[in-house]
Amino acid sequence: MVRGPVQKMMNTRSQPEEYKAYKTWLYNLALAVLSPLLAVWLGWRMLVKRKSREGLAERLGSLPEDVVSLCTGEDPVFWFHAASVGEVAAAEPIIAAFRMQEPLARVIISTITPTGRARASKIEGHVDGIIYFPFDLPHVVQRVFSTLNPSLFVMVETELWPNALAEARRRGVKTAMVNARLSGKSWNVGRFLRPLYRWMLEGIRVICAQSELDAERFVALGAARDRVIVAGNSKCDQNVPLITDAEADKWRHDFGFELGDRVLLAGSTHPGEEEQILHIFQQLRGEHGDLQLIIAPRHPERGDAVEELIRESGYEMVRRTRMLAEGPEQRRPAERSAVARVGLLDTIGELASLFSAADVVLMGGSFANIGGHDILQPLAQGKPVVFGPHMHKSRDITELALREGVAFQVADSEGALRKIDELLKDDEERARLAVAGPAAVEKYRGASERCAAELAELAQNGSSEGEQ
Repeated sequence: MVRGPVQKMMNTRSQPEEYKAYKTWLYNLALAVLSPLLAVWLGWRMLVKRKSREGLAERLGSLPEDVVSLCTGEDPVFWFHAASVGEVAAAEPIIAAFRMQEPLARVIISTITPTGRARASKIEGHVDGIIYFPFDLPHVVQRVFSTLNPSLFVMVETELWPNALAEARRRGVKTAMVNARLSGKSWNVGRFLRPLYRWMLEGIRVICAQSELDAERFVALGAARDRVIVAGNSKCDQNVPLITDAEADKWRHDFGFELGDRVLLAGSTHPGEEEQILHIFQQLRGEHGDLQLIIAPRHPERGDAVEELIRESGYEMVRRTRMLAEGPEQRRPAERSAVARVGLLDTIGELASLFSAADVVLMGGSFANIGGHDILQPLAQGKPVVFGPHMHKSRDITELALREGVAFQVADSEGALRKIDELLKDDEERARLAVAGPAAVEKYRGASERCAAELAELAQNGSSEGEQ
């Protein structure tokens, strides 16, 4: 574990209360001024985009009775906040390691997105309750803190919310960040709002950063250097499903592929990427007649739109949700035809297993400038992974994979076409990656234990700061 030298910091306790509070006052003034626009935006999300509708009562501070009852006893409550799927995946091994040291604690995890909540619901044995994170409004976060009464509030990756932190500070709740990172966008926003970030960060007791660069960025924005450690990336500690050859063959069977077919799996795709992927597939089929394609959109609710694209391209289509809705007799694959078949995975929680059926993985979110997605699961299963130029949300994992020579970054879809073609033709390279990928992931394990140790020490011994 690397901890930086102690740096002399500004004495916040000696500052007037007005100085320490004015940044959140300005933040809330800005919220009040912008409230008409925010109301229109929220209405548009709920009515047009059909987002933020699920769990609205929880987002407004009214928590479910089962969660309320969990927090009324004498056992300490630890609140972990993980915005979406990626953050939940990062939090899971940390929570598991933390529970080994705090077995009596009540662990509550909050998410922002429904997909994050669905992912959190699959954590077995370590999470006692799941809620939607409240809107960051003073009276709303006060209500949630009063209900949960946490002794520790842990934010995963880059989840900094001024009013939530202000309320934690007012109540003397210890705060920490784990798997913390500042990607390019977050770093730029932080520099623009440096005074607000300084106020938020100076009250956080422990920041477990993913990398040296992340640690330096947190310090530059106002975190005390002696409170920042470089713990590594906890996603390397994810439990990778042990998929047998028989299970991989079943995936191929279910999607109607021959066992000898080769499969290109496009994972976590976004709008604008599916068209490029279907074009790549069409080009590859001329050279690789046994190649089949599976597309797994990042947001399963886009299934209808992706299905329409597939059918417009002239391919047969097998959709996972439809397959699951049918009985076993109807799940039998159709007779093989000369027309290529494209599978559509529009479910949550199955992609990690499906990687086992792939010969090459093309990772979405990296061609549409979304910032990329987690590539550890396919790497850990020994799959060749190709991704585009935009991987800033997974910067450290990307650098790790490139450094170890177990993944390939390309500039555009034409580069992807050439690289996938090379990989399909090179049996020896795919055999090398089948061994090298899992070895690279194993090499970087251990971040979760380091984060958990810091949290346990903070929970047991760390002093709190009840200052606004």
